[in-house]
Amino acid sequence: DIHLLEPVARAYRENAPEPVYKGVGNFFQNIEYPNYLLSDLVQGKFTQAWDHTVRFAINTTVGVLGFMDFATDWGYPYHDEDFGTALAYHGVPAGTYLVVPLFGPMNVRDGIGEIIDGFLNPIGWVSYSSMSGGEKIAIAASALGIRTVQTRAGLLQAVETAKESSVDYYLSVQGAYYQWRYALLKDGKEDEDEF
Repeated sequence: DIHLLEPVARAYRENAPEPVYKGVGNFFQNIEYPNYLLSDLVQGKFTQAWDHTVRFAINTTVGVLGFMDFATDWGYPYHDEDFGTALAYHGVPAGTYLVVPLFGPMNVRDGIGEIIDGFLNPIGWVSYSSMSGGEKIAIAASALGIRTVQTRAGLLQAVETAKESSVDYYLSVQGAYYQWRYALLKDGKEDEDEF
């Protein structure tokens, strides 16, 4: 992260025009529609499933493959969901906290969710296409590389602040991870059991 990913992400964030940066983020958010849909359905969140479906239709067509987000302005908000939240909804315990290179912090439950989300992500579907082996690898690796840089670029300020302000950076990241996941799992509800 320090010697490769952070410098690349910083150069990307500093040099990419804002519409490009936002557009790439919108694109990757849009193609994760199968992940959101499955998580919504498994949790019985049918209104969110509808929102995600309409968002995908609007942003894929009018939003030019998802590079522009018209759906939010048209009343179909984005709901942050993944299969880890679906597992938590059904009582699967969090398990041990892990830090996985290139994936970052997670617990065992969310790691299993990441694996399932990986199978649902259309980037992975390239490997089942009729292209030659080299083309498949190049397209999938490029897309995953761009997504990783995009994600890391979005975390530059947060990571920098955490390193500067914390006595123990590892514990700071762990605490921030658990707070973020709890807020996501709580889903706006005030009284909720711990996940």
